[in-house]
Amino acid sequence: MVASEFPRRLYTKGFAPDKSIGYYSDDYRLVHALKSALQEDEWEEIYESPLGVFLKFHDLDFGWASRLVHHMLTFQIVCKQRYEIWSLIGTTPVRFSLHEFEEITGLNCGYVDDLALTDLALSDDTRAFWELMGVDAESGPSTIKIIEACSNCSSWSRDDRLRLGYLGIYAGFIVATRPGLSTNVNHARLVMDLEGFKEFPWGRIAFQHLIKSVKEKDLSKNIHIEGFVQALQVWVYYALPDFAAEFSEPLPNDIQPLLLAYKGSRGRKNAKANMLKQARIQCCVAKDLADMFPVWDDDEQDPDIVKIVNAIHDPHFKFSKNHWPLEGVLGAHIVKAEAGKRSLPSDESSRKRPCTTSTSAASFVGDERVGVVATMKAHFDQCFKSFSTKMLNGLGSCEKQIKLLTVKVESVERAVEELTTGSAKHTEEEVKDNVEPTQQQGGTGSKKHEGTCDVDFNAVALAKNAKARAAAQLVARATSARHQQLAATQKSPFLGNSTAKSIIPSSASHSGRIRGYDPFDQTGVKAKHTTLMNFLKSNPLHSCLIFINVQHMEAYINILRLRLSKHPEWFVSDRICFLNSMFATVWRRDYNDFKNSEPNADGSGKLLPPGAYSYYTGELPIYCQTKKTWAYDVDYLYSMLHIKEDHWVAIWVSFVTRHITIWDSHAGTKHASDAQIDEAVEPLAVMIPYLLQTCAPDDDKWRFPYTPFTHSRVPGTEIPQNIQSDDCGVYCFKYIECHALDLPFPLELCDKNIRKIREKMAAEIFDEIGARGHDKLDTTGLDVYDRKA
Repeated sequence: MVASEFPRRLYTKGFAPDKSIGYYSDDYRLVHALKSALQEDEWEEIYESPLGVFLKFHDLDFGWASRLVHHMLTFQIVCKQRYEIWSLIGTTPVRFSLHEFEEITGLNCGYVDDLALTDLALSDDTRAFWELMGVDAESGPSTIKIIEACSNCSSWSRDDRLRLGYLGIYAGFIVATRPGLSTNVNHARLVMDLEGFKEFPWGRIAFQHLIKSVKEKDLSKNIHIEGFVQALQVWVYYALPDFAAEFSEPLPNDIQPLLLAYKGSRGRKNAKANMLKQARIQCCVAKDLADMFPVWDDDEQDPDIVKIVNAIHDPHFKFSKNHWPLEGVLGAHIVKAEAGKRSLPSDESSRKRPCTTSTSAASFVGDERVGVVATMKAHFDQCFKSFSTKMLNGLGSCEKQIKLLTVKVESVERAVEELTTGSAKHTEEEVKDNVEPTQQQGGTGSKKHEGTCDVDFNAVALAKNAKARAAAQLVARATSARHQQLAATQKSPFLGNSTAKSIIPSSASHSGRIRGYDPFDQTGVKAKHTTLMNFLKSNPLHSCLIFINVQHMEAYINILRLRLSKHPEWFVSDRICFLNSMFATVWRRDYNDFKNSEPNADGSGKLLPPGAYSYYTGELPIYCQTKKTWAYDVDYLYSMLHIKEDHWVAIWVSFVTRHITIWDSHAGTKHASDAQIDEAVEPLAVMIPYLLQTCAPDDDKWRFPYTPFTHSRVPGTEIPQNIQSDDCGVYCFKYIECHALDLPFPLELCDKNIRKIREKMAAEIFDEIGARGHDKLDTTGLDVYDRKA
């Protein structure tokens, strides 16, 4: 066989887009609502039914790898068959069809004559049950309607609650469309016959919804796929078994079906390169040649795909790179002269350039258009012609600007040198004097460069250097790299500038993963503590560090933020964030303003605390900024609450489960009553989901309802307790640190060892972030909490 006999690549090699994929399936709100609504025996019955595989999959907390699936889809070759995808790994084609879906999920994928159930009538029982759910009789229930029904079904009959549970699986996993969209009413009505519903080939329905959604999507954009999209990720693991063994966190004992055999993985680097270097590849489920193509009433075989199947069954045939030309039907720019033709995406290395492909892959099936070589040659000729003119004009301007900036930098450096030696006191006039020679040396100043630069550098310099302190801070940030110190966002807000010390990795956590350090290890503490005590002796005005003090709470949370920024692999995940106490304090203070503010008609527009958006985007806290967005890049938050003006508790906020967990070292004695805990947590439980909804893109707002997060305080019998007083701050931090390191709360955390723990924490604060006492606290950035700011 020759290359012309096989279908072409969908994307020219090296020109595939690099986007992400979202999904609607496995909605945690739906599963939580169903489990709360059903009795234990009812849940168990559905769990052990053929459709219970979806609930078991949910319990895995499967790690979705969007880029992994996107890479596999961009590896596609052109396939005209409606219900198949073929992708090319190296030189080996791999298939995703109903056969592979059945192998992966274990669902019933059998053939039926009338899959759409067009003749299914509306019975009185069906009408009554639909009315019970609050759904129009001519529509299938949406995921949102099912969630709402779960809160009102306690008085329903057992069969009706079972029907609700099965409809939840149908809407949330099998169809898995937007939560507010109605499902197919004919398929939903099958639930009136519980036994018939369980025996129906739902695997075929699930695959049909998934493959149709994939085929119609434009892979050059960030997309959401309907259907049970996680099956595509397991398909990658099935096709690349060695890759799966290394990157999918496979579970032991060869669990069947394959859907339940992997934990999945998030955020793996170099996934594409690792996929392409695999030597062992399973191209498809082994079938006799006559049974290779699943039966569909509305599909026809693609002759080119038939050739691939015949080649796979030929024991003497071997695929080679000669069979797969690099040129695809998508993936190279068409010149402007051919604007009427579809334009194609740029090289993968230039991701920031706008991608001009706007047509779905399906519309390019069999498209044999203008050759890539000719079109790209014309494109480059046009580009280089315009580049040459612009470069010649621009170089002269650049030389002038470089000379101008060089003089200005020298001027500012002289000013800083005088400031650091204390030899001069600068004022606005002196700074201006330092800038004026630049105007003379640079010619006529900014006016001379009107044609090449719109920025008045002199005005900028005067604005930034109005005061000597501002000038010194500006240049200190600019020159910090030369002194090989930490970046500005990694420096402690406390006085001192010691570089963070590395922490030696040690043993494994209770989940088996390697952690970075033992938070109770005393190795090296004595030496650090001696250094601290020597400092205190030489500075008698500094008092001992007391962890009930707010500033020292901030100091230790900064240690955790620093360690996470430098070594995310030490922690349970890199999708966590440590927040300072100011976060909860300000949000509780401004909760009444939020409640009293008037919302818009759709519920939006209420007054959130100042700095809320900065927390959401990771701009706050300032120290070791994460720049990670809540619920997109961050799954969990850790922080602390100050209750009754004398007690600290730790909180763990989960965006995944929409729940806040409180660890209280005095939970056993109820130093803070349940009512006081509820009152303290309520502002966070209400305003966090409101912030998520407010900031989410319009397409994602359905994921973040205004519904408050739930919360619970862990009983005192389940966590170490502080029997004596005044040590709640220490316990608070060790709860947070142990949990973030994926460690159980150890026996070492007790009143007996509290002195050693305190000494270790104080020494680490002094040693790692350079804190020298609360009286030297740098309040830079705290004006974001001031209403006047």
